[in-house]
Amino acid sequence: MKARSDGKISQLNTPYARQVSSTKNRNRQIHKRRCKRIIAVFFVVFLIFGIQIFQSKRTLADINGNIQQAQSQLKKQKQKNQQLQRQIKLLHNPDYIQQVIRAKYNYSKKGETVYNLN
Repeated sequence: MKARSDGKISQLNTPYARQVSSTKNRNRQIHKRRCKRIIAVFFVVFLIFGIQIFQSKRTLADINGNIQQAQSQLKKQKQKNQQLQRQIKLLHNPDYIQQVIRAKYNYSKKGETVYNLN
């Protein structure tokens, strides 16, 4: 019989002791397998959530870029709208209309001569 000695205590090599030892070893292996599987499942879940977070951040960045672009376009359109509103107000002034017609279409009053220097 083989005896394993751990200091003052030695284990007997009987069929019952071997059975208990093999049961403990099997239980340890099962426990290790379960732990590995649980860790693998947590890793997969963590990986999936990480990918989703990354994609949502990228989507958020794209949307923020689109918002910035839309805001700059809105600002340009508001400036253009203000310009057009000023021009509409000027078009209600008869003197301004007369000035535009003379400059753009080369109209003149009766008895007036237009010289084009271009």
